[in-house]
Amino acid sequence: MRLPLPTILLLLACPLTALAAAPAKSLYFQHHDWVAACDNTRTCRAAGYATDEDSTLSVLLTRKGGPNQAIQGRLSLQPEEGQPQPKGALHLRIQQQDLGVLAPAKGEGTHSLNAAQTSALLSALVRDGGVSVTDGAGRRWPLSDKGAAAVLLKIDEYQGRLGTPGAVMRKGSTPESSVPAALAVPVVRKAATVDSTPGDPAFARLAASPALRAALRASLKDDSCDGLLETDADVPLSNSPLQIQRLDAQHVLVNVQCWRAAYNTGDGYWVARPEAPYQAQWVTSDAIDYADGQIIAAQKGRGLGDCISQNTWTWDGTRFIATSEVAAGLCRGVPGGTWELPTLVTEVR
Repeated sequence: MRLPLPTILLLLACPLTALAAAPAKSLYFQHHDWVAACDNTRTCRAAGYATDEDSTLSVLLTRKGGPNQAIQGRLSLQPEEGQPQPKGALHLRIQQQDLGVLAPAKGEGTHSLNAAQTSALLSALVRDGGVSVTDGAGRRWPLSDKGAAAVLLKIDEYQGRLGTPGAVMRKGSTPESSVPAALAVPVVRKAATVDSTPGDPAFARLAASPALRAALRASLKDDSCDGLLETDADVPLSNSPLQIQRLDAQHVLVNVQCWRAAYNTGDGYWVARPEAPYQAQWVTSDAIDYADGQIIAAQKGRGLGDCISQNTWTWDGTRFIATSEVAAGLCRGVPGGTWELPTLVTEVR
């Protein structure tokens, strides 16, 4: 499509900084032993781990979007069964300096860092490293600084802090007022759904309809759902049965098994009309459950289940809207994952 000349002139007249001011909706970035996760409100989280994959030590640094925002630090140490358990109070150490006791926080094995500890930690991460945690028995758990600088720089860039006094990596004299404000949490209103009648013969006929199955396939860009394929002895899920339940008088929810792996499965979900031409709207091929107007996906990074990504879609009366995305972080032996690292947040009402 050709843009009108006035529009082109307007774009050319805009400063490049203005065009680049709006960040991406979310960010997930991993480098060595650190990850960054920024959500759609411009809140960012940096999670750092130990280099030793057998260590469960991890730090979470959280910063909201907007000018003059402090960084909040938390630490988690949850050794697996059979590993040495911490004794007494935990201390933060940088090189040979003791930065004091870490205050226990809500949540098993987690502690809060005060402002001085957080500031010292940040300085060490981007300079000489040497960060560790010690217990009352003198046992030491080192924290990796490998990847920290790249992750913190990525967050500064995402939040629009580069060149400001509040930047972690590239400070400057640009006023803090230039930092983009935090964005409000979007509100999604969940529509009511109706209960399906068990054994409804109309749904049984619909589930057996070749035309509906063809409409579901047509909504996909590729053959990404094995359950919709014609019967094939080499594809165990091929020609899987469709499951149908009612959303409201005009819409039904259709699901079918799409794929199966060693420790994950994925079901496909579609919104469709109960009669031809169906107008199938694909939602996801990675779901594990549906309940009360919400489709849920959760995938393990490995069989232990110590790093899990999660997604939720909510029915608004017309379509399913993505209302939650949580990144997995690194797999470090903590069941369910050490931290929640959201990249999409909403308020569902």
